[in-house]
This record gives sequence, structure tokens and C-alpha cells, in this order.
Amino acid sequence: MKALFVSEAWLIENSIINENVSYTQLRPTIVKVQEMRIQSILGTELYDEIGAQIVAGNLTALNTTLLEDYLRGAIREWICFELPNVLAFKYMNKGMVKRRSDESESMSMDEIKRLIAKAQNDAEWYSERVTRYLLANRLEYPLFNNYSLDIDKIRPHLQNYQVGINLRIPNGYRGNSFSQRYQGQNGYCDGC
Repeated sequence: MKALFVSEAWLIENSIINENVSYTQLRPTIVKVQEMRIQSILGTELYDEIGAQIVAGNLTALNTTLLEDYLRGAIREWICFELPNVLAFKYMNKGMVKRRSDESESMSMDEIKRLIAKAQNDAEWYSERVTRYLLANRLEYPLFNNYSLDIDKIRPHLQNYQVGINLRIPNGYRGNSFSQRYQGQNGYCDGC
């Protein structure tokens, strides 16, 4: 059984999502956000611990605080970031279709981009708040602090803001590859 860190009802009650949005659209989005966004904040071990405690119904006081005061805000905002694509399109037997409504007006692409950018900014802020809480309480969360180095485990991110960067390589440049120039033998930056 997959643990949901927030219920569909909680999400509708605590966000701008309308109550007419189907749970069949919300549930996969919640799972996706938990697996892709929240697991990368917490790391696999702490993420799995919280999920197991939710399923067993014995969430510790520390994990309750983490979930209710920090994670739920991040989850809510990441769902608002993911939902525009989920709600706008539907996969059908004959291909993809764009949903329409007779009672409302479709948003322009610029409005959608602005909405998604705002949702991402808010989600990153809430995610950073989670990370700072965990860093401030490292001793109470040993699975965050002492994560596994197994290749199939996700280590916690210590920075949640995503900044685009444009690297321009001059025409005709034939130097070493990026990894040879900027990364050490193990793929990590030598000078960082």
C-alpha cells in the first residue's frame, strides 16, 4: 500500500484546487510529487520511514511535526505546479485530447506559464523551509543526516532552488569535455 502524505480531501480543503477535481486525477499527482519532489528533499531512508509509519498508523511526534508543519506545504505547492498539465490533457484510445469547459474560458499560454512559474517558486520556498528545518534538527533526524550511499537510494538535496544557467561555448572550441575540465574522477567538482 502506497502511503499518501496528504489526502485528497486535505489537499482540496487547503489549496486553491476546486472540489470538482476528481480524486482519480489528484491521487497519481500526489504520488508523483511525493516520489519525485519530496523524496529528493528527505532522502530515501527518511522518506521510507515516514511512509511506513503512515501505513502502520504510528507516526512519531518528530515525524508528525515534520509532516504537518513543513512537508504538507511543500506537497501542496508542488501539486499546484504539476496539476496544470494533468488537468489540461487526457490520454484517450485515439490519442491525447485537450479538455474544454462550456462554463469557463481557457487561459492563454502566457497565463499558464506565469501560473506554473509562480507555483514552482512557491514550491521551492516551501521545500527550502523543509530542508532548513531538517538541518537545524539534524540530531533528531539521523536518517536525514546519515543517509545511505547505496546507488539505488536518493540522497537529500541541501538546496531546493533551481536556477537556470546558460553555458556558452565559443564556436570552434575543441577543449576537453565538461566532465574532464570541471569534475573530478568521481564526477564531483574538485574545487567546490
